[in-house]
Amino acid sequence: MLLPSSEIQHLNTVFAYVVQLDKISGLVLMITLKLSYYPWIVQHKSDLEIRSAICLFVNEIQQQWQKSLGSSIRIEVLNPVSVPDQINMIIENECDIALMNPLGFVFARSHQKKVEAIAIALRIINNQVGKTYFAQIFTHKRTAIKKLAQIKGRSMGYGYPYSTSGFIIPAWTLMQEQIHPFTSFPRIEFLGSHEVVAIAVYDGDVDIGTGHDGVIVDLANQRGYGDALDQLVTLKQSAPIPSDPVVVNISDEKLKLNLQKALVQASKTPQGKESIGIFWGNVQGLEIIDSSEYEMLNQCLIDLKLFEKDLITK
Repeated sequence: MLLPSSEIQHLNTVFAYVVQLDKISGLVLMITLKLSYYPWIVQHKSDLEIRSAICLFVNEIQQQWQKSLGSSIRIEVLNPVSVPDQINMIIENECDIALMNPLGFVFARSHQKKVEAIAIALRIINNQVGKTYFAQIFTHKRTAIKKLAQIKGRSMGYGYPYSTSGFIIPAWTLMQEQIHPFTSFPRIEFLGSHEVVAIAVYDGDVDIGTGHDGVIVDLANQRGYGDALDQLVTLKQSAPIPSDPVVVNISDEKLKLNLQKALVQASKTPQGKESIGIFWGNVQGLEIIDSSEYEMLNQCLIDLKLFEKDLITK
């Protein structure tokens, strides 16, 4: 159940954290951490719904910490920020925890090795819970495109340049199919969110679109697009992509491990599972992860000859 805005404001006040030190004993009385997230972490949810769900999940983390360690931790939920801003924040320790997209994490870690993925979102793909998802390349039936090789010479709509499943992985997938992701199309547009790309293909503004594996299903659930499952056709599904990470920049190993444990346990409680399913969309929980599992994205960037400066405008 989502909280009203007055309760969210109360939670934000309670979650204003600071590490308080007793000047005489030097003991830590309260651990303070800050959490960031980006606005399109999920589609088709209002800003209020997303923030409410994240605040509820943070409350579960705090409860699991208290239950396990017998001490308290407070986590401030910051206002949503763009992916480029979030990358800078986690690098500069302006936040301690970040709910990031995979590519954003890869860029952040390239600057600061202390930035680590400690948990990964588990999703239902092909009726199975797992730690990967897919990108897809799709079209509308009206284009009469039946196979991937026929997309050359048509218009292409990608998502954000720094989107994993909205751009990088589809572009890399096209390259593997001997279709140049840029020069094969007379017109390319970077349209933004997955939803905007799907609508552009549905409306005929572009012939081809890209997005995560559930983008067509999500559109079909929106008013006015009920026939999207019939009208939009997947031309190619990508190789598996590691799902969204929970990222930290925390030097204290004990603190980091305790937080990791609390995160995973919180995702298993009824309230925690419900909350994370709202703000991350169909996520079933969290699992411990190692940062090395995201290295495949670095290889994709190398193959595409793309660098962070090409994709993120400062």
